[in-house]
This record gives sequence, C-alpha cells and structure tokens, in this order.
Amino acid sequence: MRAAVFIRYRSGDGFGHVGWAFDAGDGRVEAGSVENHSGHVFTPATGMGFWDDRSADPVDQMRKRGYDDLKWVEVQNADPVRAHRTVLWIKHEAYKVLHRNCEDDAYDVLRAYGVQHLRWPTIFWFPKSWFGRFRGTLEHVAEFEWKADTPRLRSAPLDFARGGSIPRHDSDALRATDMPWRPTWRRQWHPHSYLLNLRRLAQFFGVARH
Repeated sequence: MRAAVFIRYRSGDGFGHVGWAFDAGDGRVEAGSVENHSGHVFTPATGMGFWDDRSADPVDQMRKRGYDDLKWVEVQNADPVRAHRTVLWIKHEAYKVLHRNCEDDAYDVLRAYGVQHLRWPTIFWFPKSWFGRFRGTLEHVAEFEWKADTPRLRSAPLDFARGGSIPRHDSDALRATDMPWRPTWRRQWHPHSYLLNLRRLAQFFGVARH
C-alpha cells in the first residue's frame, strides 16, 4: 500500500505547505490537509481550512488546490484505520504555527499509517525543507496518476487495527473507525511524547550549529 506527502511550494510566505494521502485499503485513497488560509499563527479548528476526501485518485483534489509535487512510498503493514482516526483527531485540533501546523499534521498521519524513517517535525525546518528530506519517489502533481491499492478479499474476520476493509456485521469495529485517535507521541506524559520532544530538540540544535 502507498502513502504520500504533497507540497505547495509558494504557500506560507514561501516556506511551503504540505498535505497527505494514503491507500485506504478499500480501493480508494484518503487525502487531506489543513490549509489555514487566514495565515494566522493560531486558528480555531472550525476556521483552519481542514479538508479530507476519499476517492480512487486523490491527485485531482491536490491539483484543484494548487499543489506542485508529491513524494510517495510503499508501506509494509500499513494501518489505514489508525491513520484515518488520526485525521479525525486533527480535524478538531486548532492550528498553531508551532507544534500543530501542516508539517505536524502530515507527520502524524503518515506515522500513524506506518511510514518508516520520517524526519521529526521541528520549528527549524519549514514544510518545504521537511518535504525535501522526506524519503520517497518524487513526482509532479500535473503528471501523476495514483492507482489505488486493490482491495484484498479476506475470509477471516479482520483485525481492524491493522487496516483494510471491515465486515459490515461488526458494528463495534465500524464505530471504532469513526473515533478520533490522539497519537501516543502527542499525549502529554507518554514516553513516546518525551522521545519526540527530545528528538526535535536534538535535531533543532544539531541543525542550528551548522
């Protein structure tokens, strides 16, 4: 299955703006972003320009919003349900220029999906720089066509925490897909949160020294 980060180079006063996309496991692709058209350093969730869409090809939505390029990666053991639930959590979080911007959003969705070797989002690297360091295949939005992952037929009940389609009779699992999930690395006092903050600081001071 595939995930990607999209970039609009000229947004954010030239620092760039990023969005996400990933195979949903049902023959469609989920894509979205927080556009924050106001440009304010703080914007309530209701006015921050959040959007999320599922379709066979997300690139058309990105073209309409002026995105320029993307980088995509193949993901083993992808978890589209957890990524979707992370998107639902982002939808209700206010935009903040520090620690809750488009770079943080894309990082959280892709990490929840299972993308490996992601660069930590920092206040020193702007979205354009973060995109440049993202390890993936570079494509131009104007020329790219996303071929969604073919749905996989399953005879046994699905462990929905690992992604894929969910049996219609499993009402608990269906409800779970609509429950926002706050990533462990965004929960105060959680060990994953401590690790993220330490890495961000180390990355910041390491770059600053250069």
